[in-house]
Amino acid sequence: MSWKRGAYPEFTLEDVVAVLFLLKSPTGRKTISEVLGLGEGSVRTLLKKLSGLELITSAQRGHFLNKRGMELRSRLSSSFSEARRVGTVEGFPAYALVVRRPPAFKSIDLRDEAIRFFARGAMILVVKNGEPVFPEDGRPLKGAMGELAGAISSSLKLSEGDLVIVTWAENEANAMKSAYHVALHLKGGEIPEEIKSIMG
Repeated sequence: MSWKRGAYPEFTLEDVVAVLFLLKSPTGRKTISEVLGLGEGSVRTLLKKLSGLELITSAQRGHFLNKRGMELRSRLSSSFSEARRVGTVEGFPAYALVVRRPPAFKSIDLRDEAIRFFARGAMILVVKNGEPVFPEDGRPLKGAMGELAGAISSSLKLSEGDLVIVTWAENEANAMKSAYHVALHLKGGEIPEEIKSIMG
């Protein structure tokens, strides 16, 4: 219900993570609002909390991470990467990210988790011999979807044993945030306390 957005600023942990990756360069509030699909009131509250934790600097040209914010983002990046646009799947915008040192997982559970967070679909892959393959049978993605495999390899830094999460959704914001949702589901225990405290 969009009317709630203005009256009750609401954002999720996925929005917080997305903003930390987004603010590596100065970004205006309007752009943040469009990228995340959030109302400006929610973005204002989120930025205020980041500012209260002394993680961002605000200037004429926008908001950006300061030294402390960059350190926090770097800690986050050691668990999973920024989600990147990798084209379309089934006609919907698709995003992918890499989860480093993944715990044991079931692909079906992770796909369900993505769909629970507004994705239309998700694909779970592992990096083997430098390329994304299906974990169930080791088939390389490039055999089935060459363009997507190429986009993943060129957009993300892949290391042996990494997990690659690809999600697609009705819009860019949901595609990106559902990928972060799966990453947080897997690596929630490693998320720095400062990030969790923003939701408090």
